[in-house]
Amino acid sequence: MVNARLVAASGALIVGSLVLGGCTGSPTPLTVAHIDNAPSAIGISDGDLWPNCWSDDDALYTANGDGAGFGDEFSDIVMNRVTGTPTNNDLDGEALAYGDDLGQVWSGEGFTRKPTGMLCIDGALYLAVQDLGPDFNEAPASTIARSDDHGNTWEWNDTAPMFDNGVFTTIWFADYGKDAQHRPDDAYVYAYGLDGNWRDSYTDIAPDPTELFLARAPVDSIQDAATWQFYAGNPGDPTPAWTTDIVQKQPVLIDDRRAHGMSVLSQGGVTYLPKHDRYLYTSWTEFTFEFYEAPQPWGPWQSILSEDFGEYPWTGERIGGYGTTVPSKYVSDDESIVWVQSNVCPCAPAGVTSYWFGLREMRLGDE
Repeated sequence: MVNARLVAASGALIVGSLVLGGCTGSPTPLTVAHIDNAPSAIGISDGDLWPNCWSDDDALYTANGDGAGFGDEFSDIVMNRVTGTPTNNDLDGEALAYGDDLGQVWSGEGFTRKPTGMLCIDGALYLAVQDLGPDFNEAPASTIARSDDHGNTWEWNDTAPMFDNGVFTTIWFADYGKDAQHRPDDAYVYAYGLDGNWRDSYTDIAPDPTELFLARAPVDSIQDAATWQFYAGNPGDPTPAWTTDIVQKQPVLIDDRRAHGMSVLSQGGVTYLPKHDRYLYTSWTEFTFEFYEAPQPWGPWQSILSEDFGEYPWTGERIGGYGTTVPSKYVSDDESIVWVQSNVCPCAPAGVTSYWFGLREMRLGDE
């Protein structure tokens, strides 16, 4: 764990070069005792990213990019329904919807649709979809689609994206368990976002994300960006300030460290662990896992794992990956074991691939 010091002038915590919004909360931080070197539970599938949510029908719904998912038709985006567990190593799935049935491209030729986040709440499913540039180095627009029939059909506002100009365009929702049953506020859902790009922008055509932002959306108007409220500060106060003006939003986490030259905040997931009463943010770079934890959605966030897998090529015994999430469905009852999903693209010179829905075990607690 990284040492921290309190800066009285701002009321914020600074961890190395990490600036974290303060608050009160559970006094026992999460720690990582062990994480497997590679996925061990694999669903026969094709694709990457796999943002997910646990629905009221007890299935996991997850969307992949650039593949056939659990089906047999290639698309830039596919919605899937997954059953089974990594513990039993019996993961199985089916593809439900493809491409134009899930979203549209707003930014012109060369851009494709990519899934960044999912939410299951009150029986409805929500999917955050972003435009991603032809070289994956800019994400200028995003919107959210909704399904009321467990993933078979989807609807969204087709006149304009919810977010554009590269501001809050990589979106994922806090995972509060089956049908969001553990969410702290019945009126709102929480969503995290990055500006610029979904990860380090290798060509610098867009800013590298070094700030993580937080918003809350009314449950009855998740697809109406005008009703969203963005975290606006109050560091050191357990009651944060909110604003409807996206220009006034403030980060809940700033981390300007570099790993192998790349920014460490990327599209991942935030999972709430109710027995610990803590939040786990799983991020990554091309060669590392970067995990954080906090007692509240707005922080204070602190780094608890920076796992360096080394530069390419990798061997099959030890590989990292991108798009890291911890599906709440695959958290053990005592929350001592969680399963991490991540991917390695066959297009990368990694020497190995994990271009499928695959999970590795991570143990929480002390060694």
